[in-house]
Amino acid sequence: MASHTSISSSRTRSRASPLPHQVVCYHNEVAPLRVVRYDGPTKGKHFYGCSYWPRTCGFFKWLDEVDDVRELQQIVGERDCQIAELNAEKDELKEKIRRLKAKKEKLVDEVEEMGIATTETMFELKENKKDKKLMLALVFSWAFFTLVLFMK
Repeated sequence: MASHTSISSSRTRSRASPLPHQVVCYHNEVAPLRVVRYDGPTKGKHFYGCSYWPRTCGFFKWLDEVDDVRELQQIVGERDCQIAELNAEKDELKEKIRRLKAKKEKLVDEVEEMGIATTETMFELKENKKDKKLMLALVFSWAFFTLVLFMK
């Protein structure tokens, strides 16, 4: 089909992102609208071809077939956007997981410290109970001694 083609549109290439209604070639550049100039059954028929013609990427679509291409390119574009959004969401979730793991590690350390502090406090309380019992025994023995002294 390339033998039936000739350039009738500008050779300028668009480096900007194509608009949604524009047809793009496989280089992701605007495919210019061209006209068949050679004699034959397709002479005068409009088509879209690669913007790098004659060294093309192989893209070729008749003007009357463009709606199908535009629909497919739009679907591909939407899918690309969805993929980009999902990748961004994935990155955010990875960061959130990293932060949660760090928080978990910090909490585990704090719980270990609390366990150690609790154990130390329990030992202190046990020692305090012994001290209280000794003090109580001493007070009672003094009271008993005093009572015995007063009875004599």
